[in-house]
Amino acid sequence: MVKPVKFFLSFLVSWAIFAAFVPHIIFAANDFKASYQTEYFAKENGEIEVTQNVTIENLTSQYFVSQYKFTIGSRVIKNVKGWDPTGSLTPQIKKEDEETTITLKFKARVLGKGSKLKFGISYDFPDLAKKNGLVWELNLLKISGLDNISIYNLTVSVPQSFGPLLYSFPEPAAQAKKGERTTITFNKGGLSEGAPRLAFGKLQLYSLSLSYHLKNPSIGLGYTEIALPPDILGYQKIIQSSLLPSPDSIRVDGDGNYLARYNLGPLEKIDVIWKGLIALFYPGRDFGNKTAKDIPANLVQTYAQEQKYWETSAVEIKAQAAKLTNPKLSVAENLKNIYNFVTQNLSYSYQKLETGDLVRLGALEALSQKESAVCMEYTDLFIALARSSGIPAREVNGYAYTSDDTDRPLSLRLEGGDVLHAWPQTYIPQTGWVMVDPTWGSTSGSSYFSTFDLSHLAFVIKGESSEYPLPAGSYKTDPNQKDVVVSLSENIDALEEEPSLEVAIKFAPYVVAPFQTQAVIKVKNNGKTSTFDTKISLESSLLSLDNKSFEVGTIPPSAEAEVIVNLNPQNALTHGEEKITADISAKDFNGEDIAFSGEDTKTVRPIYLPLGLYELVIIVAASAGIIFGRRLLLKRLAG
Repeated sequence: MVKPVKFFLSFLVSWAIFAAFVPHIIFAANDFKASYQTEYFAKENGEIEVTQNVTIENLTSQYFVSQYKFTIGSRVIKNVKGWDPTGSLTPQIKKEDEETTITLKFKARVLGKGSKLKFGISYDFPDLAKKNGLVWELNLLKISGLDNISIYNLTVSVPQSFGPLLYSFPEPAAQAKKGERTTITFNKGGLSEGAPRLAFGKLQLYSLSLSYHLKNPSIGLGYTEIALPPDILGYQKIIQSSLLPSPDSIRVDGDGNYLARYNLGPLEKIDVIWKGLIALFYPGRDFGNKTAKDIPANLVQTYAQEQKYWETSAVEIKAQAAKLTNPKLSVAENLKNIYNFVTQNLSYSYQKLETGDLVRLGALEALSQKESAVCMEYTDLFIALARSSGIPAREVNGYAYTSDDTDRPLSLRLEGGDVLHAWPQTYIPQTGWVMVDPTWGSTSGSSYFSTFDLSHLAFVIKGESSEYPLPAGSYKTDPNQKDVVVSLSENIDALEEEPSLEVAIKFAPYVVAPFQTQAVIKVKNNGKTSTFDTKISLESSLLSLDNKSFEVGTIPPSAEAEVIVNLNPQNALTHGEEKITADISAKDFNGEDIAFSGEDTKTVRPIYLPLGLYELVIIVAASAGIIFGRRLLLKRLAG
């Protein structure tokens, strides 16, 4: 007797989430063989037409498939159609809560071993693809049950107006351009790695307004430093529109942070506002096969040390790191093992986020309180395990742009409603510093190790210290202040902004041979973008220089670099005009060479004629005034 079998297929989707099949087959896996050809066809407006063609091959003569059922976690799908070998089918659709359940009852009865039932379903899913700023994004759910599926091919077809493929996880099995469309194909092997994510475009651009509230509570003089958004070459470019009031100085620390110093008088308060744009680019992530011995020793010395919250010497941390890593494996392979352990063993506590109980536990406590994790615990544990394995790692605090607080939550809740995020940055030889996000990897089911995104805006990098500097949003004098405002921007003309360096040379008041003197060379960036690998080369027309070349590195907007040079006359008879020429060479964010120059002159006089006519006139006039005044005073006293 031939027995009918119901084939259930749960197709779970949430709003704005690109979904996938999750099969739950109620018969033995060796009774049937299933294969899927799924296509997501994106229209210009972002609507997606989903078409799924399924083939079920009967491996036994005892059963046949009579029904197909799946659920979509959304009520907005429309135009549902189904078919089997007999022609069109009328889907049974049931909508309740935020779900839509679709059932296909087949007219065809495919009997016999080796027989195949071919059927399909299609429907429209509005707004499944999202255009955020300059980027089209598609985020898919992880496909479960692939072990029970013989073949699963997924094709994403988008119009070329979406732009080039910016990033994709997993790595596509194929990519092609056909007419006015781009087609991305994934196979079962790639899809088994995690939830697919795709983005199309060239870069993402954000507009920011950041407020810092400074206060000197003492009656003495004081100062404070605030962290401005930093450039990260290859990933994050800063375009500063304004910084008011101007700081007393700006320095770049060892982690690449831009720290602006403000000197404060007794009980003084200052509100500082930074406005500008942040452009995010997607650098390559070719991890290579280099091992830990290829990591520069100075990076290990600085970024593999124990810090508060990163307890690398704790027995539990060391033991866990030893289980996860092997010196014979590449750095990338060891880091992937650490990433997988953190994402699979920590559980994100949405309750902790909702209650605001966001006390930082540190790596050791995170290892023992696995159910109480938010982004700080994921980050601290990853960093501690990496550092304990001799791999440089550090922490990034910033703003993560997300429209899905469930799959991609934020965890650094500051007073005033500001919510930030934390994620690790680690070093891989040949690639350099690479950002990963085990928090979002855990909550979304996708990989934020193999592929990142353009949603993470870095405000500070913490490597030399696990506690300093503080990100924007942390400088409050009133808990009701909202200090971080971020929005998407399409002002791509701002990307043309270039640095503008002004050179000033200041000599000592008098330059007298044969005595050594000094000059100060100041280079200030009056532009809106930073210079990198900045070098100063000096030429002197008359005096000799102790040093003609200086490396000053990065000069952010509003910042100033200063060098002091010694000038040496040849002998006591040296006399004439000294001209110093300063040539500045640097690179912009894209690595293009840029150059600036400046010069100034000063009269050099020998010791026997140290004063010029101008100085002599001043001295004679001053002496005459003293003599005349003295005589007048004596005359009045005598009278």
